[in-house]
Order: sequence, then C-alpha cells, then structure tokens
Amino acid sequence: MKKLRVTRSAFLAFLMVFACVFLFASTASAAWEFGIGTGLSANNIDGKQGVHTNIVGPVKYDVQLDPQEFSDYTETAVGFGGYASDGTWLIQYSYGKIGLGGDDTVYLPIVDRYVSIDIGFDTTMAELTVAYPVYKSPAIRILADGGVRYLKHELSTDLYVTNSSGVLTNSASEDTDNDWTDAVIGAMVAVPFAERFAWNTRLNYGFGGSEGTYFASTGVSWRFHKHWSTGITGTYKAVDVKNGSKGDTDYYMYDADESSVGINVLFIF
Repeated sequence: MKKLRVTRSAFLAFLMVFACVFLFASTASAAWEFGIGTGLSANNIDGKQGVHTNIVGPVKYDVQLDPQEFSDYTETAVGFGGYASDGTWLIQYSYGKIGLGGDDTVYLPIVDRYVSIDIGFDTTMAELTVAYPVYKSPAIRILADGGVRYLKHELSTDLYVTNSSGVLTNSASEDTDNDWTDAVIGAMVAVPFAERFAWNTRLNYGFGGSEGTYFASTGVSWRFHKHWSTGITGTYKAVDVKNGSKGDTDYYMYDADESSVGINVLFIF
C-alpha cells in the first residue's frame, strides 16, 4: 500500500486555515474561549536510532535516557500549547522543540572497528486537532477528535573510527534531516470532580508519513481562577519513523517509547 505523504507546505496551509477559523470565531462570537500555556516535564526515552554513514554504512544504536540523563543532555527546549472552544467544538494545538547533545561508542565486529559518535539531535513537534462531543452528561464527557501531527528530526554526527589498538583510522561529519506528517484520529474523556477539578484522558493514533505513532495522556487539571488553570499530566508516545532502507544513503530510523510527567500552567481568555 502506498503511504500517504503530506508536504510541509500543505501542513502550513492547514495551520493557516485554522488560524482564520480562530480569527473568525473571536470576532463573530463572544462564546468562544481560548487558552494558551506552557510547562515543565521530566522525560524518558527508550528505543533505537539508525542512520547511514559514509564511513561504515548503516549504524544502529540504543537511545536510552532516564529523566536525569535527558535533563543532562538537553541543550535547548521550548514548547507551548492551547485550545479554542465554543462549548461544543474543541480545537487544540501544540508545538515543541528539544535539542539534545551527547556521545557514544559502538563496536562493529564485522570490520573490527570502534565508532565514536558525537551527536546533536533536535526534535520538532507540532499538532493540530479538532474534537466534537459524542456523549455528554454531568459526570463524563467523551469527544472524538482528528487532525494532523508533524514531526521533524535533525541529526548531526561527528564520527571517529579507531581500530582495536585505539589508532584513529577515519573521521567524518554528517547531517541528516527528516520530517513526517501524520493524520491523527483519537478520543478524549473528561471527568469533572470536586469544584474546578477534572480528570482528562486522551488517546490517539497517527498514520501516513510515519510507520505509525501512538499517543496517550492522562492527568488532573485545576481551574483555580477565571483566567488561569494548572495541572499534572503523564504522557506516553510510541514513535516509529523511517526513511529509506539499510544500505541506502538516505537511511534513517527511530523506534522508541517516549514518556513524561509534567506540570503546566494555562492562561484562559
């Protein structure tokens, strides 16, 4: 089956369409409510990454970072998200960019060489979804949602190859840039409890550009003021993306479980 590929320009055009929706909603109806915010999180990654090198061909290695290691290797991090709702329709968006840096050494027994890798790894993520309630009651609210998710990986590597005696035999610097756009379908469940508190759970699946991505989150939110809310949320993502095949010069793969626990603050207007 041929994969669905959505170009970056198409994705940006999609964003522009919904920007127009936001502007129209804000001027046409006072019933619309908007929120935007950011937060802090502790992150964990457990998976594998592979890339083609001009020195030794394809190289695959483990990517395993606990929250402390993730923090140690983080060089840059920025992110925000928000929503717009008229009480029925719910539009949500998010954007984040994280830059990691580190090094590792792998042994290639076929050629009896050690490859030292100094890596810079930047991840850019953006998502836009629209949700509609399929069931509402005072005790629970269930929404179906769909939209698009964009993911970009920028990988820079400095490679140093040594033999078993530790003598440098080769070196090179390489850059890899890949991006994928997925269609997203999913569901959300909101359970209000106590005054101004709610338990929110979200599940979705992305397909098209990637090999398939799964996302789940759950957490508690507290609207402590008319214009402010905060919450604690746990998230899980199973990311599986690929470009080319082993032996191809454009080969790249990333297959990992990413999880986080974070606190956020949202301004509502």
